[in-house]
Amino acid sequence: MIRYLAIGLSTILLLCGCHKSKIPRTAFIVAEDENVAVYLNKEDTNEIPQVSLWLRYKNGGDEKRLILTHPHSRRDWQTYDSSMVVKTDSIATISRVTIFPYGKEPLKLLVEGCPDYRNVESLIVSVDSDSAIMLPTNEGMIGVSHEDGLLIMETYDYYNGGGRYSKIDAYDLNGKRINSMNAKTSDD
Repeated sequence: MIRYLAIGLSTILLLCGCHKSKIPRTAFIVAEDENVAVYLNKEDTNEIPQVSLWLRYKNGGDEKRLILTHPHSRRDWQTYDSSMVVKTDSIATISRVTIFPYGKEPLKLLVEGCPDYRNVESLIVSVDSDSAIMLPTNEGMIGVSHEDGLLIMETYDYYNGGGRYSKIDAYDLNGKRINSMNAKTSDD
């Protein structure tokens, strides 16, 4: 009896040890659908932590690290009026991820983070690329249109005489601005 128990236990240990995950044990799921799970792992404990973003395909079990952030990378992204392509290694931080498997496009993620405690950086990442599309927004995603998967993004701007107002923009998954609504109430 003890012999069979020992054989059973060693078989279980052998089977459990066959698949070693590349994803760190400290990583946690930030987004998931029926096909993939996206994990975020804090690589350090700095004020704005360096994080890694991992992807695991559920059907095949394939895993890969998509992004390792660089908290001190800075861009003048607020000065741009349109989307721009950046390398994924220039992403400062990530705290929120949304999965977009719309249509026949390859899997894309919207990754968002706030590296300065004020402005949210939003980027569209294709999981098969080392570049991302930086959206010219600073408040993040507020929704997704159900019919066509457009990203509804909020941005603030300033009146000439002081004070803030909001702008709402709709973007497709290629970073193209499709529509815009300005909540400005005067021409100051």
